[in-house]
Amino acid sequence: MAVGRFSGSAIVATLALVISLAALVLVFFQPMDSVDWRHEASRNRQDRLSGLAFRNQVLGGQPFQAMFGEHTDLVADVAEQVAPSVVNIDVAQTRVIRYPGGPLSPFEDELMRRFFGWELPAPGSRELEVITGNGSGVVIDEEGHILTNNHVVLNAEKITVTLDDGRQIPARVVGRDQFSDLAVLKVDTPDLIPARLGDSSRLRPGEWVLAIGSPLGFDHTVTLGIVSAISRRIPDINTNVDFIQTDAAINPGNSGGPLVNLKGEVVGINTAISGRAQNIGFAIPVNTAREVARALIEEGRVERPSIGIAMIELTPQLARHIGLSETTEGVVVAQVMPGSPADRAGFREGDVIRKVDGQAITEARTIQEMVRSRPINSTFRFEVLRNGDTRTVTARSEQMPVEAG
Repeated sequence: MAVGRFSGSAIVATLALVISLAALVLVFFQPMDSVDWRHEASRNRQDRLSGLAFRNQVLGGQPFQAMFGEHTDLVADVAEQVAPSVVNIDVAQTRVIRYPGGPLSPFEDELMRRFFGWELPAPGSRELEVITGNGSGVVIDEEGHILTNNHVVLNAEKITVTLDDGRQIPARVVGRDQFSDLAVLKVDTPDLIPARLGDSSRLRPGEWVLAIGSPLGFDHTVTLGIVSAISRRIPDINTNVDFIQTDAAINPGNSGGPLVNLKGEVVGINTAISGRAQNIGFAIPVNTAREVARALIEEGRVERPSIGIAMIELTPQLARHIGLSETTEGVVVAQVMPGSPADRAGFREGDVIRKVDGQAITEARTIQEMVRSRPINSTFRFEVLRNGDTRTVTARSEQMPVEAG
């Protein structure tokens, strides 16, 4: 009987094995076009997330060891590596101060002279005042090109670069791009050490980064944080750039300095902070900065097609306010630049752009991208709604003008 019971169990086990093998055969030999790729992608993502969760559970108990391994001086070593490539930029500009006409009272004149030792200027006189400022920059090649922000050197009459070793060198502007708020300077000195430029397209939120620069004039200050977010559009700062957001401390004077990953690679150019919060800073991705720098060095400018209009989205509330149906779609021309292609084409403030080259428009960004994606002197046909009438306006793009300074 014992043998019989063993034989029965063996038969059951054999049948279970056969059924399992048959199921596997059906899975592996089903036609490829019947496989749901969405399910496969979801399963792959779940597998990756499961793997990350397991690894993070194991390594998260030893965070410093997990981040830096046995190399406890990694941050300091990265800062030391990049320091020779980071520069302090001092700028100076002279302006004229005009004093209003009309005599001062004897009391005011005597008060200033007796208590402060000031000799007040004669009414209606003028004198010169030197305005100074500072920012940061990063050396990008051995020829002496330095990448910084346009607003750091805008209107500067004198630019002095201070290197990590204390050398102070006069610099000149090679080119500026107000669109991206980037500029390239040039210094003539030997033994420059250029920074390594990384790939900002590979950044992920949560990565550790260092901001290096001269906040408030304290040169070569190093702060540590993470990438808080990527591809940020900031209307209050610049809608032309998809910024990197970081919580690494950035302050006035950091502008133009590098944002660096733990490989010692520049991944961004620190540009701005949010004045309404703490630890919210923004950097221009280095992939954008690299292309702008190349164009400025080789051509002296970046080709920026423009037709010369400022636009806002047409919301239901705005549509109702200007006498249109709330369901009307398009963008409203808020400003027409004098002398621009749009001005010559006959655009007017308040025009509602509904289509461009036959494509329906609901966002101003769509028009901007269409214009920028085509060469200068390209022609665009706009379907415009004006005073209840639909008309066609044709404009040809031109190079975006550069502001003085």
